[in-house]
Amino acid sequence: MRLMLGTIFVLALLHIGQLVIYFLINDPDQFDFIELLDFDYEGNLPSWYSSFALLFAAILLAVISRYHYLEKERYRHHWFGLALIFLFLSLDEGAQIHEGIGDLVSNIVPAEGVFYFAWVIPYGIAAIVFLISYLKFLFSLPKLLRIQFVISGGLFLLGAIGLELIGAREAEAHGTATILYSFLYTVEELCEMLGVVLFVYALTGLINRRLGAFTLEFHVN
Repeated sequence: MRLMLGTIFVLALLHIGQLVIYFLINDPDQFDFIELLDFDYEGNLPSWYSSFALLFAAILLAVISRYHYLEKERYRHHWFGLALIFLFLSLDEGAQIHEGIGDLVSNIVPAEGVFYFAWVIPYGIAAIVFLISYLKFLFSLPKLLRIQFVISGGLFLLGAIGLELIGAREAEAHGTATILYSFLYTVEELCEMLGVVLFVYALTGLINRRLGAFTLEFHVN
């Protein structure tokens, strides 16, 4: 957890630093390196970190799922489902799947207002379906773990969907090169990153209590 928080802190400093310089000089042609550090770009250091963090969470969920299957415990399918969801989120972060989906959706419904970034429509619907289908699972968890899951999930969704909706309206009205939009997507990405850190912390705590020490072996034939 300290390593992840330290990485986020360094990435945030680099991101905010380049934003300050960008708005002081106000010459986009002088900022080719912005694509390497900015939270709003894909395929750069922040997005690689986020993809890895989500993949790490997926691995932890797979370990927990395996344990529940071996013990034939209730809700073992839910743990496996969570592992698949976080694997998809990791791939999405790295391969920009949501942007492709957004382009398809924008051909069907108008991409305007809070839905200027049209991918939030199918992802928002998927989030609602997920929350409804996982309610019983959530209330089956120990109280502390349940609270950690709710806070981490709420923080992640606040950034991924809530602030994305607000930022979309600002982007449509004034473009993506404003201080307000930069502030919004900075807070948005930090919420997502911190939500994943808290989720990983909750998972490692559960593994420590239920499984103790374990090893992961990878065999290459």
